[in-house]
Amino acid sequence: MEATQELLLTNIKRIRKEKGMSQKDVAGKADMLVPTYSRLERGGTVPGLASIVKIAKALEVSVVELFQTSEIKDRSIAQKLEMINELSEYNKNVVSIMLDSMIEKDRVEKLQQVKMKTRLAELEKARKQ
Repeated sequence: MEATQELLLTNIKRIRKEKGMSQKDVAGKADMLVPTYSRLERGGTVPGLASIVKIAKALEVSVVELFQTSEIKDRSIAQKLEMINELSEYNKNVVSIMLDSMIEKDRVEKLQQVKMKTRLAELEKARKQ
């Protein structure tokens, strides 16, 4: 079995068990027959992209999480930043854009919360008058 497929199947099984789900539960949510899902989880068949997406949704995780090694998942942010520095320039730029977007999104959400709190306070004050 290819290493990537082995990682995928190991993660699917691990996540399913962590969530306390049976193979029947996942198969039902993924719109698959139980024997098909069982065979897939055991490595008896190679899942296609559509099946991987359905399984990720059934497990309520991202497709990326199904392919993550535990060594990457368990790294600290400082270690991840070091790894980013080793990426190609193109991939560094992609990560930078993603981070900028997330930071801006968080800033906008916080600003929105402050505005809403201010408006609610003004409404409360107007109601008391």
